[in-house]
Amino acid sequence: MFKKLLLSLGILPMTTLAFQIGAWVGGPGQYPQPTQQNVQAFQDLQGTHLDLISYFALFDINDWNATREYADVAKNNGSTLVVTWMANGYNAQELVNGKADSYIREYAKGVKAYGEEIWLRPLHEANGDWYDWGVGKAGAGNTDANVAEAFRHIVKIFKEENVTNVKWVWTTNASNQGNGTTLTGNYPGDEYVDYISIDGYNWGKCQSWSSWQTFSQVFKKAYNALANIDKPLFIAEISSSELGGNKAEWITDMFEHFATDFSRVFAVMWFSQSKEANEGDWALNTSQAAVDAWKAGIAKMKAMQPGSSSSQGVSSSSNGTDIVPNGRAASSSFRLQDGKLYMQTSKALKASVVQFDYQGRVLWQSAVQHFTPGEHALDVSEASTRSIYRLNVLR
Repeated sequence: MFKKLLLSLGILPMTTLAFQIGAWVGGPGQYPQPTQQNVQAFQDLQGTHLDLISYFALFDINDWNATREYADVAKNNGSTLVVTWMANGYNAQELVNGKADSYIREYAKGVKAYGEEIWLRPLHEANGDWYDWGVGKAGAGNTDANVAEAFRHIVKIFKEENVTNVKWVWTTNASNQGNGTTLTGNYPGDEYVDYISIDGYNWGKCQSWSSWQTFSQVFKKAYNALANIDKPLFIAEISSSELGGNKAEWITDMFEHFATDFSRVFAVMWFSQSKEANEGDWALNTSQAAVDAWKAGIAKMKAMQPGSSSSQGVSSSSNGTDIVPNGRAASSSFRLQDGKLYMQTSKALKASVVQFDYQGRVLWQSAVQHFTPGEHALDVSEASTRSIYRLNVLR
């Protein structure tokens, strides 16, 4: 019953991870790469460190030796390299049949010898019609079933080579494109996946077919579809056009959702590149307002981390005794009594309450509410272990 409650709220009882910031850092040239110079330029732009660095590798063209250059950039920067591993030239059944096995196995050996943690996301956006492995690609013969099997086949080769320093990322596009496509049908199974992710863009009015979409309009459908997959979730590619709306406000709204109804998201990776005329200008710094909104959003998420000065909480035993305030409890305090959480606040707040266990796992989260000064009673689910209640105050 408790898990059903969590699912109805769009929350899963999984280990929470510190919120991470990543990017495809773009840079000058038609094919910019995450060089040390480009990474540093993006960090200077956002005013903080990059936790995750995006890199795109093509089957047969980019072997491990080519990838290693950028893995070293990430390592020296104290970041993790996230490799979007693109099987260009192969449909799903060809991968299942072993046509790319030699290349995959050599790549696996290189990753193993390197030793540092690498995130690999093969066969991304398979619910579209633009890649050779896409279920929607006309005439390719791809199905949800053989795309999932192709993903498993790749992972199995790494297991055969005893590679233990990879985190496997499965990615769905935020919307389906093409016949037979589904948001989650090509999911290969929990045994083969460490993290799940979503790619999505607000194209604005940069195309004849496109219109301005809010963050929620782009991502909500996919986010809800992934609710039953018990894996940590992040946004692997995201950006917004400046055409047709306010990009800075779009970014601000995005971080607002991360703090509220998209609370499962543990990382966001901006696709920062000014591309050719047939695509949007995805770079972060298309306006100073957009950059400022991104920086403010990062600060907001960091402030909300457990133990930060902007979160307030109370720990309790499962029977509601032994209340110990922590964090900044001067302007608000908590007590548990008769299955309710009572919050006393001296000022008006817009906030949600999150319940964690002592291992940092999310047990429950309330909806965002407007609290007036005074005492408020919230219905909370009884936890079987000691837990921490944190008040996330939205500004």
